[in-house]
Amino acid sequence: MAFRRCWPLLLMGAGVTHAQTVVALGGVTKTAVYVAPSATASEKHAAQELARWLGKMTGTVVTVKAENGPLPENAILVGDGPLTKKHFPTFDAKKLGLEETRVLTKGGRTLVAGGRPRGTVYAAYRLLARLGCRWWTPWAETIPSTPNLTLPKLDLNEKPVFESRDAFWFPAFDGDWAARNASNGQTARLDEKHGGKIEYAGFVHTYYPLVPPETYFGPHPEWYSLIDGKRTAENAQLCTTDPALRDFIVAQVRKELKANPTATIASVSQNDCYRPCQCERCQALVRAEGSESAPVLALANYVAEKLEREFPKVAIDTLAYQYTRKAPRTMKPRPNVIVRLCSIECNFAQPLTHPSNASFANDIRDWSRLTDRLYIWNYSTNFAAYPQPIPNYFVLGPNQRFFQKNGVRGVFEQGAYQSNGGEMAELRAWVQAQMLWNPDRDDKALIDEFLGGYYGSSSAKPIREYLDLMADAAKDEFTTIYDATTKGFFDFPTMQKAEMLWQAAEVGAKNSPDRLWRVKQGHNSVRWVWLNKWNNFRVRAQEEQVAWPMSPSRKAVADEWLSIATGPDPAGWTPMTMVNEGQVSPQKWVSQFAVDPLVSPPLPVRAKNPPLPADLSLEFKNRTILDVQDDLAKLANAPDWASFWADPTASDGIAVRMPGSHFEWAFKVPLASLGAKFTPGRWRVLVVARIEGAVTSGPTFSAGVYDEAARQQVASHAFEAKDGGGAYRTFDLGSITLNSNCYLWVAPPARPEVTSIWIDRILLVKEPD
Repeated sequence: MAFRRCWPLLLMGAGVTHAQTVVALGGVTKTAVYVAPSATASEKHAAQELARWLGKMTGTVVTVKAENGPLPENAILVGDGPLTKKHFPTFDAKKLGLEETRVLTKGGRTLVAGGRPRGTVYAAYRLLARLGCRWWTPWAETIPSTPNLTLPKLDLNEKPVFESRDAFWFPAFDGDWAARNASNGQTARLDEKHGGKIEYAGFVHTYYPLVPPETYFGPHPEWYSLIDGKRTAENAQLCTTDPALRDFIVAQVRKELKANPTATIASVSQNDCYRPCQCERCQALVRAEGSESAPVLALANYVAEKLEREFPKVAIDTLAYQYTRKAPRTMKPRPNVIVRLCSIECNFAQPLTHPSNASFANDIRDWSRLTDRLYIWNYSTNFAAYPQPIPNYFVLGPNQRFFQKNGVRGVFEQGAYQSNGGEMAELRAWVQAQMLWNPDRDDKALIDEFLGGYYGSSSAKPIREYLDLMADAAKDEFTTIYDATTKGFFDFPTMQKAEMLWQAAEVGAKNSPDRLWRVKQGHNSVRWVWLNKWNNFRVRAQEEQVAWPMSPSRKAVADEWLSIATGPDPAGWTPMTMVNEGQVSPQKWVSQFAVDPLVSPPLPVRAKNPPLPADLSLEFKNRTILDVQDDLAKLANAPDWASFWADPTASDGIAVRMPGSHFEWAFKVPLASLGAKFTPGRWRVLVVARIEGAVTSGPTFSAGVYDEAARQQVASHAFEAKDGGGAYRTFDLGSITLNSNCYLWVAPPARPEVTSIWIDRILLVKEPD
């Protein structure tokens, strides 16, 4: 297998003989592309594409001609045919793999051909790639421009490392992009002219599509999982060892294959849930093989054996997923069975060789010892938030090399597949496609190449710094595919740097509207984090005295985000329609920011030794009183659930404000923090608070005492509107036995009528002995 660096464009003067194929001189066409009339649709398409892009490179029209006579000394010959056999007698298409390519120079003639059905198409695009052509996305490409072009003298024979290569990202489903980047996955819009693709009969989680419980559970409950002694089809699996069920599935798969004659893989795979069958027959296999994968694999093997003579070119596919991930001890998949091992539990901020991923890496090794048809279902995005950064940029390459090393034959890289707008989706799709053809390539060099080609050299540097920043920030955190912006690496210092880097990237692209649009799309991922953490970041910026780096209006930033995500688009791009796998629209997501949050004025210096509340009972004034100011409180999920606010009516000028929309114990004061001033015993607990909102009845807030050592509630009370509101007043929680393991808590009522609760302080009044 020959993998070589991109050849430079060769320039020739008019007097040079045809030792190589001259495409154009001085902007004048010097050659044509020849293809046999008997060529396949994909070979004819390869000829058209080669002529099209060579013409665009040279500013000429390169024609496609049928093989109807002698082949000129200076010519490009595409595909197999009579002239190929005459001028390139050593070429034998039948000896090449389905996707194997051959590019061969002989004198002034160049052969561009390959195995069928896709080899010739790939040969054409890989030759163009050597000449500098890049198709970054369906809407962005880089095509060199030169009036003088001579093809290098070549003798190339390439084939992809992985037989199945699926960069499963929304922009990668474009058929032309997929063919140009050698992606052959099921969902790409690849048709006959592209050489087709790998097609499934049923794609994944096919147990219930094959055996619908609404039809078959009634007459055949024994076909479904036995759970705790009862047959069930609710969120469960099949009884894969039932003999009648097995034969029924064989018939169902046979029917599907006859209905889909181009399919080369049929999926017989578990549902997307747990609850495997607990019957004695199934569990005997589990005990014997040490894994729940055994009953699943046994069914796949049975179906494969029954159908292999009738469908010799079809493989049966099953999953090693979640509870079936572990390989069986001895049971081997049949040669016509594919096992797709899924990495859903992994740490995606680190490569599979990292200790945090040791369990999955061992599973790959164990399965690879049992089969040579191991496929990987890998994950490359955050499915809870497609636009949210997931710092796996430098994991993509090492993982492909690990797959190659362990005999993997196919890779499915599941990304943001439902819509454009996934974080760095374009980068990942392109880099993954290149690595799936040849994992030995330098993935970091590919990343740099993409950044320069897609965003432009001036913007590439800050964007690469952003990738480095995020990868470094996440390196010590276990990163999943469902994380929220509460992850530690989305802290204010990191995201402030990220924001400034993307702003610098926008400046770098200001003279190119197309590139500026691309940069803004990428910038939206950082703004996603800022919008989610707006209140928190406002507080951090104030505390650290850092200038706010964008509009002070969250609504304005959200509106701009939506405009970029769904606004005018270049040809080949479609606006974002979903922000997550749950199909939430960008419009719905942005609607939560329709009203700007309140912003606290700068906090004043706290007043010292404030007087006791005017409404404090006279009976308490001669006792020991501990004035527990709000600065001793621990605030949960600040500033969203609770935050410090300037309040001139508070005793020391500052209070804790909690929105009335939640019921969390967001205000807590550990009594241990009071030090020697506090002694265990009975104390009267008084909460000094005020209520904002049009509330005339019902609860306004609650307060209580919790003993952490005993893990129990000591006291709690829900105060109501009749207890008072508006201005600060003293609310009596009662006489309570306290110790240093206790903490005092206050929570809002989760009522829309209550705008907010303001906590000035808590007074502890020592009870008489």
